[in-house]
Amino acid sequence: MVFFTAMLVIIIIYYLQMDGLIYATIVALVAELVNIFMTHALTKSVEKKMRLHIRRLVNGYSKRLKTNRKTIQQLESIQEESVKKLYNANLKIKEYEAKLELLEKTSPPLAHKIISPEPGKASSKILDQAVPPTKQTLESHQNFSDLPSGSNRKKLPF
Repeated sequence: MVFFTAMLVIIIIYYLQMDGLIYATIVALVAELVNIFMTHALTKSVEKKMRLHIRRLVNGYSKRLKTNRKTIQQLESIQEESVKKLYNANLKIKEYEAKLELLEKTSPPLAHKIISPEPGKASSKILDQAVPPTKQTLESHQNFSDLPSGSNRKKLPF
């Protein structure tokens, strides 16, 4: 646009000499006005595109914030429910411990209970209810395997 206007001004001045100076000035002013209007239209369209782009970004972030708030509220409600369940479970455990203590106070311990074979005889035996575990049961509990039951795969060495 600028090059075309400059060439037009040069041609007008060359052919019309001093009279062409006025025409060249008018052509330059008109070209400058066209340039200003085109620049204004371009900036308006760029502003509109940027406004739409920014609006999309803001809407996306606001949607994300809303969903994050919802998930936070859901997680808080789940946490409150689990805290209530834990509190109730702790209360029940305390009740059971109190009952257990009451039972232990009223009855003799099971490990040292005296059993007489016949009610009239004075001989008695002491039985231990707690039997110490054998080596086989200890070894079976120590060998952890993540294989499903019935699997033919070899166990890893570690």
